This record gives sequence, C-alpha cells and structure tokens, in this order.
Amino acid sequence: MSKKLLSHLITAATVLILPAGLLFFAIATFTAYSPAPQEVLYSNPQAPQRLPDSLSVTSWNIGYCGLGKSSDFFYDGGKMVRPAEREVLESLQGVSRFLQAHTGDFLLLQEVDVGSKRSYGIDELRSIAGERYDESRRFFAYNYKAWFVPAPFFHPLGRVQAGVATLGAYEPSHVARHAYPSSTPYPQHIFLLKRCFLACRYATKSGKELVLINTHNSAFDNGRQRADEMEMLRSFALQEYERGSYVVVGGDWNQTPPGYENRAATPQYTPYAIGSDLFPEGWQWAYDKTAETMRFANQPYVEGQSLTSVVDFFLVSPNVSVVSVAVHRLGFEQSDHNPVTATFALK
Repeated sequence: MSKKLLSHLITAATVLILPAGLLFFAIATFTAYSPAPQEVLYSNPQAPQRLPDSLSVTSWNIGYCGLGKSSDFFYDGGKMVRPAEREVLESLQGVSRFLQAHTGDFLLLQEVDVGSKRSYGIDELRSIAGERYDESRRFFAYNYKAWFVPAPFFHPLGRVQAGVATLGAYEPSHVARHAYPSSTPYPQHIFLLKRCFLACRYATKSGKELVLINTHNSAFDNGRQRADEMEMLRSFALQEYERGSYVVVGGDWNQTPPGYENRAATPQYTPYAIGSDLFPEGWQWAYDKTAETMRFANQPYVEGQSLTSVVDFFLVSPNVSVVSVAVHRLGFEQSDHNPVTATFALK
C-alpha cells in the first residue's frame, strides 16, 4: 500500500469516526443519570404497622445474577463481560428460592438489575419480589443507570440499569434515596456508578422510628471516595440517633469492618479497613467472624484457593442490641457474595 493511499484512508477514517465519537459522547452526556442529593421515593406518615422489638434482616449483593461461582469479571482482572443467559436465569432462580425460604422481616439487596444488557434485560426485582411484596413494601434506588457503557472496547457492557432494593414485611412511613458524593472526572463519570444509600423509616411500638439503611459503597478507587461516602453516612446516622431513632445499616460496604484482619487484595480491588474510631463508643459492627462474605471475581471460584474477604455486614446504634449474625455458606453459587442474616432487638 502506497503512503499516499494510506494517508487518504486515515483521513477518511478520521472524517467518519470523529463525528460519530462526538455524537456518542453528546448522547451519553445528555442522557447521563444525574440524581438529586436526596430523592423521596415513598411517603405515608400514617403507615399503620408498628415494628416488633425483635427484627431479622438479611443483606445480599446478588451480583446481578451474573457472577456465580464459574464467572470472572473483566473489571476485577478477569475476562468475562457477561455470562450466558442460561447462567443468569439459573442464578436468579437460586436467589429467588433462597430469599423465599429466608424472608425474615427485611431484605437488603445490592446489584439488582432491572433492565441491563449484562443480564439480558431481565427485571430481577420483579422476579424476586413476586406477589409477596407490593409497592408499599418494596423499594428500589438506582445506583447505576447508563445508556451505554463502552468498555471493554470490542465487547462493550452496553446498557446498565441496576441498584439497591429494600423489601420488608412492614410498610414504611418514608423512603428516600441519598446520593453519595462523587469525585469521578468527566467523561468517566457518565459511564460509572452513582453510589447511594436507601433509607427507610418505620414506626415502632416504642414510638421511636427505626431508620433502616441499605448501602453499597465504592469498590474501585484509591480509598478517597469510600472515605467521603463513609463521612456522609456517619453524619446521617449520628444525626438520626441524636433524634432518638434506632439505626441499622447493612449492605455491601466494599470495606472490611473494624477488627477484621484478612487483608486480601488484588491490583484491581482493595477492601480497605474501616477505622475503629469512625463511630463513637456504643455503636456496634455486626459480622460473622467464622465465614467470609465475598470472593474476588478475578477468576472463577475455587474453594480454598480463591481470595475471599468480609465486606457485607451491619452497623447499629447504641439503642439496638445484636442478637445474632451469620453468613449463609452458599459457596458463592449464585453470586460473588454470600448472604448475611442478623437479628436485632430494639432497646
């Protein structure tokens, strides 16, 4: 090929590709999810039910039913972008069966897809909730909503619609999505998660409110963004406790609790330790010291070989007692996380 012909081809490609690229970024920017700092999702001050003094809460990052034990993930250092549809459906069935058998009072779920290419457009929340949870007892907050994620370049992730979901046996008086601060620069910001926590308020027999918080914190950062998120969550939780509320926080923190010693990490992901002095004396971190809750998704899971850690747990205010907390050892069959169930008593 002559240099002149090569030059003409490069010029033609530039003329075609550059406008297409600019158009793509214009559409992505215009359609980017930009949530308000706080969004009220539900309000019924006259909610009739009052919570009992003892409550069971299960938290589970279901990994959009696409990160079962045979999966790895490109963002974690693996190769897979999305699994086969059959694997997603099998994982969703397994998740649904488990949750039906371990309903308890509340379910805190993370990475629930409601219309993503990676999970074949399945509304996982609808499948999981079924008829058991009507619209006054199931709540969803987006933390990932992108028209098209262009990574990886030759096999893009595509459309993503996912978030956190809280399902309960009781109707709340108020539900709100609270946006975590973000320092991700443009244009990466338009393609990445918009982290949040979901706060549900419930009346109790004592006349106080229970504020149940479902959180899913940042994973792939140098720790700064997670620190900013924790400072916001700390301020909110302390303020609620000072008002007299019971506070229970659960979810996927993407960090390890104070006192946990396993420092497993990969070049892509480091679960930083939460400082023991972040909350005042009397606040309790509730986690199962006998089992890990998360396996690293840089390779398919192999028991005894894969890296694991504890990043799914609970935080409770001093007026809440931790009765029990246990990891369900599912072998990471349906997700790269195992569910955790805790029982609390409201003092």
